[in-house]
Amino acid sequence: MKYRFPKHGELTVYGYNRDLTEYVTEKQLLDENLWKLFVNQYRTHSDKNGDWRGEYWGKTMRGGCLIYESYKSERLYNVLAATVKEMISVQEKSGRLSTYPIEIEFNGWDMWCRKYVMLGMLYFLPICKSKDLERRIIVSLKKQADYIIDHIGAEEGKKSILDTCKLYGAMNSCSILEAFVKLYGVTNEKRYLDFAAYIVGCGFSKNLNLIDECLKGQTPPYMFPDVKAYEMMSCFEGLNEYYKYVKDDKYLKAIENFVDRLVKTDYTIIGCCGCSGEMLDNSSVTQTNFSDDIMQETCVTVTFIKLCAKLYLTTGNAKYLDYIEQSSYNAMYGSVNDTEQTMKKTEGDVWVGDDCYHVDHEAFPFDSYSPLVYNRRGKKVGGFMVMEDGRSYGCCACIGSAGIAIANLAAISIGDGGFSVNLYNPLAFKTVYNGKELKITVNANVYAKNKAIIKVCGNNERFKLKLRIPRWMENLKICVDGKEIDTIVADAYISLDREWEKSVIELKYSAPIRERVLNGKVAFTKGPVVLARDIRLDDIQKPLNIKAKDGKALRAKLVKNQIFKSNATYKIHVGDSDILVCDYASAGKNYDSDSSCITVWENIRRWKI
Repeated sequence: MKYRFPKHGELTVYGYNRDLTEYVTEKQLLDENLWKLFVNQYRTHSDKNGDWRGEYWGKTMRGGCLIYESYKSERLYNVLAATVKEMISVQEKSGRLSTYPIEIEFNGWDMWCRKYVMLGMLYFLPICKSKDLERRIIVSLKKQADYIIDHIGAEEGKKSILDTCKLYGAMNSCSILEAFVKLYGVTNEKRYLDFAAYIVGCGFSKNLNLIDECLKGQTPPYMFPDVKAYEMMSCFEGLNEYYKYVKDDKYLKAIENFVDRLVKTDYTIIGCCGCSGEMLDNSSVTQTNFSDDIMQETCVTVTFIKLCAKLYLTTGNAKYLDYIEQSSYNAMYGSVNDTEQTMKKTEGDVWVGDDCYHVDHEAFPFDSYSPLVYNRRGKKVGGFMVMEDGRSYGCCACIGSAGIAIANLAAISIGDGGFSVNLYNPLAFKTVYNGKELKITVNANVYAKNKAIIKVCGNNERFKLKLRIPRWMENLKICVDGKEIDTIVADAYISLDREWEKSVIELKYSAPIRERVLNGKVAFTKGPVVLARDIRLDDIQKPLNIKAKDGKALRAKLVKNQIFKSNATYKIHVGDSDILVCDYASAGKNYDSDSSCITVWENIRRWKI
């Protein structure tokens, strides 16, 4: 890999990122009863009707391990270690570890759930402090994988992986690729890479070889036979892991083409994909349409962030950081239930045949869907399943912590002869370089301030410090120790290669609020931050009487939000009036209320591009 992100003990986050990280840790990851509940689904084989409760443990475990990398909590480590041990204890002697009864195994979501229990353990291994526990985890993983290999494959008497699910071309089953490649990386045992090659050879879908199609780079993913966004992205995450070992450039090309086409045709202003429930639907265009249904799934947001993070670490291409930035500040942070709503109005649906009924449930740390046009958050719990002890959970509630963690970790990377500042979040980074301690701190606020201060303590060591300069930073001025330097940007970075003692770097820039026009509607952005209108601040249904122009800068004033907490609220002058907007991550987080409507895309009376 070209780069790596910080490991545990190297990074401390502050500001809004820290608030979200602490909230998720306290409300979810330290809940020992929740972990016991998730493990118990494997003990009781609760997915008797072909459901997906088995995904909950591994999704949450992966997020917990990634959070631990950027958040110093030994209590969190102890909770994670305890639940790993308990999960190992319920594994059958045969190696089988599934929430499906054996008589219906390898159908529905069984392979998907097995993927997640494997990934949960695999993500714990890098932070594991016990050699004995590490050994036990590897033994468990090998038994799980061997059981799958004994039953699934191209050989006579085995079931094709493409026949293990009748949904979405079995993309969900094929996404187990990542787990097998990671297991090969841990054990170096060839049968796991061979099984990975078998999955890759299947092309991820019974209805279309997605790898071959993406190599051509012509067909947009929303025109594939199966358009379930999350599962499709998960397959390409696994392909990126596979590429790291086989080094066949066609696989990297397929992944890059996939993301390029996805961004072109199905990437919205808030950094998610799919406006028809959880399906790709040319949402780069359809995002301005009003829909009273769910859209912009949190599972999709997180998986897209994870895929882009893997691609950045593999290629060093900063465009993937652009996507992480846009998705994190908007869709990701907007999904966090950090105002601690009870979610009593959020539907948890249970289906019995064709009949559906709503179930009361607890508050979850994440909302599942993100509105764009005149709608409210907190409408429905994605992937909802009832369990015992009066508890229930959902897919997005489990996956969200991984997105928060990667948004933290991606701010700094190590590689290419030095260090890169990638995202301008408040943080402190320290590591050992050439036997000496090195420190980098960042003080910045992209919501409300137009500068960043970076302090470097390099112990007189020479190394390269790269500063990512996103396109939204305009009129950039950089001073190092009070002396202005040339702002020559190469591959999205300014590179400073020198001997570092104690230095202060100051970036000053402008990031005006701008109009974004699409399909006769207008939205407002400030740098990477999407601004939304909230019904608590203004009349958001009255069309704006403006002559909108895409990219036009507006007069704006930062004002105090007297009604609810926000990262930034602005009064902006549009047409013949002033309106109030706030950052999308803060808007509409009162979804227990009857008055919680927000909008990003505005109706306008007069417009031109």
